[in-house]
Amino acid sequence: MKNAPPGYACPFCGIAETLPSPAQESAVVLVDANVFALVPTHHYAGIKGNCLVIPRGHYENVLDIPDDLGIDFFRATRRLANAMRHAFGCEGISTRQHNGPAGNQDVWHYHLHVFPRYSNDGLYGGRKVPYTTEERIELAASLRAALQ
Repeated sequence: MKNAPPGYACPFCGIAETLPSPAQESAVVLVDANVFALVPTHHYAGIKGNCLVIPRGHYENVLDIPDDLGIDFFRATRRLANAMRHAFGCEGISTRQHNGPAGNQDVWHYHLHVFPRYSNDGLYGGRKVPYTTEERIELAASLRAALQ
């Protein structure tokens, strides 16, 4: 079942079309053949440095993702988790993914959230707060450096 409204202009497809590699002044953290990761426009509960792993091809939700992309998502998530631990000194990592309106999906292109975690950080009760552009670029630069 498709949930995107007619004429939906997918923001992630627009980004994917411009990605040969992560630029220095960008919120993009990593780019692989089939997926990319970026610091999104919001963080939750004050936990900064979260990322989205996104397929370069358009798939609306988990029901559409081809099985063979699983390894690309796992590899990118593992690389981000290691970079988050190195860059931010976090104590753990959480992932989550939303599908359909009742599943709290709000962008109609599959994506996986990856969060740095700290004891008692309140992630699941925290509110959604916008990043400034400068914060996104700075956090992405820290993560890119930690990926090296």
